[in-house]
Amino acid sequence: MALAVAHFEGDLARSRNQASEPNFDIVSRDRVEYCGTLAIVACDRTQAPLVCQADLAAEQEATRDAILATVPAPADVAGLDPIWSDGLYPQLWAVAHGTSAGPDCDGADAAYRAWCVTRQASLKLGEAVALWQVARLLGMAGSAVEAGWAAVPPPPMPVPRPGGDQ
Repeated sequence: MALAVAHFEGDLARSRNQASEPNFDIVSRDRVEYCGTLAIVACDRTQAPLVCQADLAAEQEATRDAILATVPAPADVAGLDPIWSDGLYPQLWAVAHGTSAGPDCDGADAAYRAWCVTRQASLKLGEAVALWQVARLLGMAGSAVEAGWAAVPPPPMPVPRPGGDQ
């Protein structure tokens, strides 16, 4: 999560330094979903993968709740920017606060059900992050690190010089 947030913050800083049309590419849940997938794989490699996945789903749900607690309601951002605050934000709010269309994981065996529940938690976390990104873009949300739901990212790795020792 720390790296996903750091990438977004870098994209946001670059976007603010450019006079251009709205850059919708910076709002993405892809990095969060990727991390969630890797976490599921890490659970699969443990002695108790189903327990690990249940714990992971609970952690993702708690993080989602923490994020949603830090973002303003659509009425609080209305009028700030017609495209972001009045167009995209209310829709992302509804998606992030909604639930899936039905019992997607019912009727499956234990292993598939554990994966499905964890995957759904990862997707809902990604939706909350996308909502936070737009709130951040509007200047209506603080940093994830300050809010306490993401850690400080590690320093970037130096780029090796061509032909130099690594």
